[in-house]
Amino acid sequence: MTGLPDRADTLLATARSRFSPDRPEISVPLTQCDGSTLFASGQVASRDGVLLATGLVGRDVDLATAQACAWQCAHNLLAAVQQELGSLDAVAAAVRLTVYVASVDGFTDQHLVAHGASRLILAVLGDRGHHARTAIGVKALPLNSPVEADAIFRVQTGTAYR
Repeated sequence: MTGLPDRADTLLATARSRFSPDRPEISVPLTQCDGSTLFASGQVASRDGVLLATGLVGRDVDLATAQACAWQCAHNLLAAVQQELGSLDAVAAAVRLTVYVASVDGFTDQHLVAHGASRLILAVLGDRGHHARTAIGVKALPLNSPVEADAIFRVQTGTAYR
């Protein structure tokens, strides 16, 4: 079948029979905790279920709008973290932020787009908001969002998760 061991072939065949493209997407949690590390799933630039912009940065979306989209992605990340922890006071540190920018060939200012997300995290968390960051240019993102971001946070010792 795939050259995988027999058990893997069986699992793959079972998965194919259970899932089909016309079924709704799986539900992915907004956050996942592992000890004192909280992983926040990717968030697109939506507010109240509506994208702030669509398309590619450098063609359909200008830099200022892309930065606003990154800000909204960070807002959505922080909202997911707050929902999980009950309060952003439980965040010990923002560890890493990754910002994906759907952009045209030749666009090289992804780092400037990512500033929008970094600024919000720093503004909300203060010194706890200093983080490592990667900004990546991609061809497309879910729902045609121009920006998506995910993050990793360290939480205070003894924090109870919801």
